[in-house]
Amino acid sequence: MNFEVFISLSCHNCPEVVQALNLIAVLNPKVRVTTIDGALYRDEVNARNVMGVPAVFLNGQPFLSGRRQLSEILSKLDGNVAQKAVDNLNNTPPFDVLVVGSGPAGSTAAIYAARKGLKVGVIADRLGGQVNETVDIENFTSILKTDGTSLANNFTAHLKAYDIDILTPYTVETTEKVDQLWQLTLNNKAKVKAKTVIVATGARWKQLNVPGENEYRGHGVAYCPHCDGPLFKVKMWSLLAGAILALKQQSTLLVLPKPSLCYSVAKR
Repeated sequence: MNFEVFISLSCHNCPEVVQALNLIAVLNPKVRVTTIDGALYRDEVNARNVMGVPAVFLNGQPFLSGRRQLSEILSKLDGNVAQKAVDNLNNTPPFDVLVVGSGPAGSTAAIYAARKGLKVGVIADRLGGQVNETVDIENFTSILKTDGTSLANNFTAHLKAYDIDILTPYTVETTEKVDQLWQLTLNNKAKVKAKTVIVATGARWKQLNVPGENEYRGHGVAYCPHCDGPLFKVKMWSLLAGAILALKQQSTLLVLPKPSLCYSVAKR
């Protein structure tokens, strides 16, 4: 298997994907991983129509894009891994408390419940939540300066210091009451149960819900100027954001040589 990973040096989501694939390559001599800086190899980027990073190709074909954990990559490579995960989740005894989300709120809720001696589980698509997307953090009391990835890793380490079951990378599709317990159906169709559910799903990128947004995500539509901005270095681009955020993100992209447009979008 020959993996090619397109990255940008300013991308804070890329290292996790690269490290996961490198780990697979270290353990399996039949796997090869090539990491490509999209800002340096423009011809390759254009030929593959890469407009978002990280973008992974397997044997020359698109394989996945965006931040992914090792477990997600393994499940995509081997369906048996995915089915085994479903079986294990279905056989998990009911939790006293099940927290949906692992950002600052979800992690704190889970830790407090675990300290009270309850059987606690956490369901999360990404450990740390949207904190992972933040480049610099300078307003977290007691920490002068950190970055989103480091803070998210601290949340995860704190969770793992307690007897907390971490169910990732999953999202919840439906919730219903079954025999006095809450039953949550996950995106892999597994079902888990709990006496109490705490929803701390937090925030996510706002979508405009305009035609083409979903179809072209990763192929021209991007949400992170720090990660994907360098790929538009020789292209026309437009930025759509709300008020102050629009100006802040535009300042990140003004280093790009091509003319641009910045739209301030207000929700009515």
